[in-house]
Amino acid sequence: DAANPSSSLPCPVALAATWDVGLIEELTTALGREARSKGVDVLLGPTVNIIRTPLSGRGFECFSEDPLLTSRIAVAYVRGVQKAGVGATAKHFVANDSETERRTYDARITETVLRELYLPPFEACAGEAGAFMVMAAYNSVNGATMTANSPLLRDLLKGEWEFPGVVVSDWSATTSTVPSAAAGLDLVMPGPHGPWGDKLVAAVRAGKVDEAAIDDKVARLLTLARRVGALNGYVEGNGSGHVAAPHSALIEPTLLREVATRSFVLLKNEGGLLPMPAGRVDRIALIGPNAIDPQLQGGGSVRVHAVRRPGIADALRDAIDAQVTVHQGSVTSATIALPAEGTLHDPVSGKPGVRLEVRSPEGEVLHDAPYPGSILTWWDGLPEAVHLRGAAVTMRARYHAELDGPHVVGAAGVGQIRIAVGESVVAESTSLQPRDVVEALSRPPELRVPVEMRAGSDVDVRVEFRPDSRFVTMRLGIAPHWEGGRLIEQAATAAAAADIAVVIVGSTDGTESEGYDRDTMVLPGRQDELVRKVAAANPNTVVVINSGMPVLMPWADDVAAIVQAWLPGQAFGEALADVLSGDAEPGGRLPVSMPRAEADSPVLRAQPDNGTLNYSEGLLVGYRGYDRTGTAPLFCFGHGLGYTEWEYESVVPSVRELRPGEDLHLEVTLRNSGKRAGREVVQV
Repeated sequence: DAANPSSSLPCPVALAATWDVGLIEELTTALGREARSKGVDVLLGPTVNIIRTPLSGRGFECFSEDPLLTSRIAVAYVRGVQKAGVGATAKHFVANDSETERRTYDARITETVLRELYLPPFEACAGEAGAFMVMAAYNSVNGATMTANSPLLRDLLKGEWEFPGVVVSDWSATTSTVPSAAAGLDLVMPGPHGPWGDKLVAAVRAGKVDEAAIDDKVARLLTLARRVGALNGYVEGNGSGHVAAPHSALIEPTLLREVATRSFVLLKNEGGLLPMPAGRVDRIALIGPNAIDPQLQGGGSVRVHAVRRPGIADALRDAIDAQVTVHQGSVTSATIALPAEGTLHDPVSGKPGVRLEVRSPEGEVLHDAPYPGSILTWWDGLPEAVHLRGAAVTMRARYHAELDGPHVVGAAGVGQIRIAVGESVVAESTSLQPRDVVEALSRPPELRVPVEMRAGSDVDVRVEFRPDSRFVTMRLGIAPHWEGGRLIEQAATAAAAADIAVVIVGSTDGTESEGYDRDTMVLPGRQDELVRKVAAANPNTVVVINSGMPVLMPWADDVAAIVQAWLPGQAFGEALADVLSGDAEPGGRLPVSMPRAEADSPVLRAQPDNGTLNYSEGLLVGYRGYDRTGTAPLFCFGHGLGYTEWEYESVVPSVRELRPGEDLHLEVTLRNSGKRAGREVVQV
């Protein structure tokens, strides 16, 4: 929660872009230690579904379009977490590849496609990595819901693969008692209420569920408890004995910074514009909505309160020793903009953030204290009073306006909202209820109102909120109202006066998230126009893409350099400065293909039709599809440049003729023929 922040890591697709299993295992061992220090026994990850389409809303949570790369990174991830005595959960088993209708669709997919493309990462996690848990998904596969899918849970996972761990349901995914218990599910979440409990006891007594099946589930759960030290404590290294009281174990910032730099993919570097070491340039125009409000992570249940937000401009100034001016360039956010850092304070204590007050239905004050930030969600460790049925929640804040002119004051939440500025109520609304719980938390209904403000003034804002859901979410946003065309022209003027323009474009708060899929690969707002205008004003333009999934780049031929930075976590600022200055080489290689146009993607709008999701493309996902059609992507799977040159001098196979079941080993000799140290990812 906001009062107890966590380390914000690069998103999983960024981890896969490192192609470095050793580095990932080091990172996730540190992640496991941090989880243990917070009293967490099991992490609900990694997600090892295949990235089937670039429009996947949750694609940033996956590793790759390729089952082998996904498997290798996933095994390293699981091993690292479990080294620290924390269980890892391979999810979402299986074919959970659409957020649209994710709770109800039936994936129609052949056994060949399942076994060659979608199942290998789960098999690697369950067997080679020894994952403690596997999560059964919401969806059905070939007519059977995954929480009650006997062929895949009982026969394949527990039978053929001999998985000894716990099979847990996704949250509220289980809708049956006897079928799910008989199919191999071990744990229904959330508990203790739901389709098991007393209903399962009754089914056993009635002879509908074999008592031996219950014994097996209990044994698996007790084994899990022993493995994570819940029975006798835990000592890292041997999994038994007692552990000292948890201590703060946040991941070292230097490790997060290294992983981020190693994940950045240099897609283009015309004329060797990058790197730009200290002393080479005097003036940098830092432009773009994501330069001001960078996206560290995607939305949904993976979201954490980061230890700190990156200061990109300051990091560039420190690394390159240049004058850096910052320009927004474009308005992109579809959601209400959060207040700029340092502009919002509790009117009582003066502390950064808001005043949070909770009253009972009778009007009794149950909670009245400062709260850091202006976003509340049910998983944030909110005061217990917030969850009381009929409670009224009030946020009070004093906003310091930095500019003259119109501002937008907004509030979002599932419930009734009233906004007051000063002493006047300026807007109120009744409740709207999104269909999906996570969508309600990530993209709740909004209420906005324009308010004139004067620069330097302090404006008191009050939001009254009555939640309509036990999954409480509420946010307050305040920001100047910008006219898009004027921002673009200001950015182009600044670019023309600079030696180099660095434009950071990408996703917004509501673009990539659990709960819904993307509508398009086009950058939100007028970001494409912004890049074109800046590039026309300054040929030395570097575009940094801050997104988890591929975006269209109609301006790719017009700019000198392009860096794919993903959703890189809390070290974004320092890592980007390291890469642009040359203090570190961008070490990433693409784990996904990047199409030139949406129509070029082998699988694009992979959403259910009348409740059915057909995998009619078979194995032709990602680079396999491009290979079959002969269509060239803009940037292919595995692509990535560096700051040095490599020459491959020889490739020697271990055998000349390969027999069935025989392994082939290659001995590759390569030489760094450039002028800098560097890394190369050898791909076969």
